Amino acid sequence: SLLQPIPFWVRTYVKPDLFSGKLHALLCRQWGNRIKGRDWYDFLWYIKNEVTVNLKHLEKRMQQSDHLPSDKSLTIVVLKKMINEKIEGLDLELAKKDVRPFIKNKSVLDGWTKDAFKTSVDRLKF
Repeated sequence: SLLQPIPFWVRTYVKPDLFSGKLHALLCRQWGNRIKGRDWYDFLWYIKNEVTVNLKHLEKRMQQSDHLPSDKSLTIVVLKKMINEKIEGLDLELAKKDVRPFIKNKSVLDGWTKDAFKTSVDRLKF
């Protein structure tokens, strides 16, 4: 007997939506002192590859998770300020420790400084 295909829906995302989801994770993940360095690695990857941010998608995600009031809009200025504040509080050594097992060239982590991350924020595209 042959198995017949069954209809199903697949939700797909484009890179700007995925980048917005990554930014949501960076800004809204509440793990206390646990840092997910892989999020920061991905952040830099999106910047390097000039992926744009879908600001409306991020705004909706932040509203759904109660990290942005539903009557407020997320602007580019506000987003950049939020990311820079997150960078200020970032424990770089914990972030490096988390990502180190997943990368071959460990020396790339030498460039992980708060200033480097802040410079990356300035390169965000919308």
